[in-house]
Amino acid sequence: MKRNYWLLAVALPLLLLAGCGAKEPDPGAEAPTPTPAIQIEEPQTQVLRSTDSHGYYTRSAYYDLETMTVKQWDLKLPDGYQMNGGGPVSDGQALYFVLTRQGESASEAMVRMPLEGGAVQILYECGEHEQIEVADTDGGDKYSSRPILLRSGERRCFLVHRWREEDEYSTWLYAWDPASGSCEPVKRLGSHLRFWGEYQGRAVLGDSWETEEDLLQLDAETGELTVLLSGKNTEAARLFLRPPLLIRENFVCAGTMSADNPDGKERVYCLDLKTGAVRQLASSDDGYLLVRMKDIWDGKLRVRGMEGYESGQWYVDCATGQRVESVLTDEGGTPLHIRAQLGEYYLIDVERGCTTDTVWMNEVGEPVYSRVALQELALIAKEDYWAGRPDYRIFEQEGEQAE
Repeated sequence: MKRNYWLLAVALPLLLLAGCGAKEPDPGAEAPTPTPAIQIEEPQTQVLRSTDSHGYYTRSAYYDLETMTVKQWDLKLPDGYQMNGGGPVSDGQALYFVLTRQGESASEAMVRMPLEGGAVQILYECGEHEQIEVADTDGGDKYSSRPILLRSGERRCFLVHRWREEDEYSTWLYAWDPASGSCEPVKRLGSHLRFWGEYQGRAVLGDSWETEEDLLQLDAETGELTVLLSGKNTEAARLFLRPPLLIRENFVCAGTMSADNPDGKERVYCLDLKTGAVRQLASSDDGYLLVRMKDIWDGKLRVRGMEGYESGQWYVDCATGQRVESVLTDEGGTPLHIRAQLGEYYLIDVERGCTTDTVWMNEVGEPVYSRVALQELALIAKEDYWAGRPDYRIFEQEGEQAE
């Protein structure tokens, strides 16, 4: 079996040289436009995310919108547990995240931590052969793998996968009730159901093993599943009822691999659930052997093309199929990554003006040295991002003097 040595890039980030000092202000630069106070309405959705009206949350830091500062935290976790590779979601009152426990009795737990502070509360501990569902709910990459937590009035619901001997699989909806403190299974939803996105405020689930199954909307209030996209629709089944999928706003995007097409090319298609229109948004004809979906923001799909060590990223308008021009990019022409949306603003990664040298292992086990630009988080109006205007504000470390 071929070993994926490139995965060691995550496990072995050896920092050889970090040449970052304090940034010198440009005396000729114009003062940045002040960012107005951000007003975020309570989202009309059952799916919780990494943001709320207070700020943005990662596994180790909190980005405060009022002060535009980033605060590091060191959570006191229950004995034997550690944070998994993802981050938390917030309901405006508390953070919810998944912990893992290593060893012979390896397991997971869904936990809650009040925003005002206090002990981490374990809501549910997985038994043997159980796992809590997580997914990329925000920016479609390593920053956004978070537990699928659903709002059901005062209850908080999540998905638990079970597998037993004799290949018995099931996906259950669990609910935690803050009034009683109990956490109970609500309903068995299916076998290999996975979260692929949301539509009209409800989670969209699909069977990750069966291509002929339907795409289903889950109502966390009742546990009811309704058909969003039927497997009886021949075209839909061929293009949109197979993983991987990307579902956001009113768009369902899916990619076909080279083996699925007679001409050996890869393509990305998009279905507009409001109009029923199906469009091809990207293909191998765009100059790359492989094409992959990344995320969708305001009806625009981010696509990544790859061939060997060469890659490129761009946006395509889901409604028109046209490539989006003038988007804000880095010096190499790559669109700046959007982590999350806060009202009419985006949280984006911007370069810090300094680099670090790293080493990682390629597919044949050879060391590869590269220089990577260090990044920090900034806030930008959506209209400025799509117009290519670098009018953003950077979050400062708590206690730092803003430039």
